[in-house]
Amino acid sequence: MPPELRCPRCLRPAHPPGWRSPRWRCDLHGEVAPLHPARVLDDAQLRDLGTNSEVPVWLPWPLPTDWVVTGVQRAGDERDGTVGSVLALTGPNPFRASSHDPLAAEMLVIAEQPGVGLASRLAGVGDIDPGPALTAAMSASSPHASVDAEGHAVPLWSLDGAADRAAYVGEAASVWLWLVVLPAAAGAMALDGLRLVDLRDPGHPLDVPAGALTPLLE
Repeated sequence: MPPELRCPRCLRPAHPPGWRSPRWRCDLHGEVAPLHPARVLDDAQLRDLGTNSEVPVWLPWPLPTDWVVTGVQRAGDERDGTVGSVLALTGPNPFRASSHDPLAAEMLVIAEQPGVGLASRLAGVGDIDPGPALTAAMSASSPHASVDAEGHAVPLWSLDGAADRAAYVGEAASVWLWLVVLPAAAGAMALDGLRLVDLRDPGHPLDVPAGALTPLLE
């Protein structure tokens, strides 16, 4: 049986194209890029994303010490290809200050075209796109962080989202680039000058360690 595809904004079932509409639809949000089930990152997933993804599949490389990739997920269909990707990573919390702080931290690295809404849900930000909030953040301060994405410096701004996580957003390769980090205090990882590589590029012969799927990717 084919896997159930869902709305990337609310996780309601997505209805396939039919005589009423040539696109996938959500009962609440109308036309959507359907969200596929999360998968463990393996060679088959890499080949699929490398062939069909219209957006980067960003991986911090080298990985932070003892971190592993804990899932990959995409939004899109056969008509438009993959228009949103998220890579999840899990490892020791580098900013654990007391026994009350979580032992582990998680990071979601998301690339998506405007209008997808996957990252906004994962970050706990209300708008489908970060445009208005990002404009306000840019007018109020200089960038809060920066990453290197395939050799290009990408400034990132922090946005208010869910209380348990930190969310940073900018633009790379002409689409949105998000970093969502849990717990919120571990968001300082985004300040450490992460270097991102695009897993669609066959020139990166990386041996990427993979772990069990994170529940963050429902």
